[in-house]
Amino acid sequence: MGAIIEEIIDSLKKGQGKRVTDLVKMALEEGISPQSILEDGFLAGMGQVADKFRKEEVGVPEILSVTRALERGVQSLRRYTGSSGGKEVGTVVLGTVKGDMHDIGKNLVKMMMESKNIRVVDLGVDVTPRRFLDEAIASKAQIVCMSGILSESEKDMKAVLDEFEERGIRDEMFFMVGGYFLDEEQAKKIGADCYTEDACACAERAYQYLVKKDKRKRY
Repeated sequence: MGAIIEEIIDSLKKGQGKRVTDLVKMALEEGISPQSILEDGFLAGMGQVADKFRKEEVGVPEILSVTRALERGVQSLRRYTGSSGGKEVGTVVLGTVKGDMHDIGKNLVKMMMESKNIRVVDLGVDVTPRRFLDEAIASKAQIVCMSGILSESEKDMKAVLDEFEERGIRDEMFFMVGGYFLDEEQAKKIGADCYTEDACACAERAYQYLVKKDKRKRY
């Protein structure tokens, strides 16, 4: 891994947004690919911070500082690469399920998806099943992506799927889920089409689905 990527990670972990944006420009000028900056820099840095958060070695204020720095970095990357001007490949409705007020993971997924020219309708946190349904219909979304890190989030995700089932349009959408409490087996029990462990994998899976538009290919 290059020195600039290492410095991006270090600056990101310190919440140094201005330094991160400067390093993004330097990295691109040295020929480092935007994908490497995203995955080897941003995602790797966020992964290290997430591990510390799970171990209670850092608190919410530090996480928020890192997230703000990350957002500035992603915006800088888009500005220099012009990726935000690309053709949108599809629409994702994204939100943290009812009862859960956490948005760090959701926000990271949003940024990673937008970096791939996916239109993201961000519903925020504490989103009810009915709102997921209404917004998915209104925005003509192809994917519904749910986040949740509470133990109760599993049943709330199931409630969202049930809402679409009752309306008779469950099979018209591709349902993606993620969160600390989940694994692939639990996601299948919920009835979701796809589970991913991190934001980068989530964005890549969504992109591949939207490009191929193959509803039969799940998990």
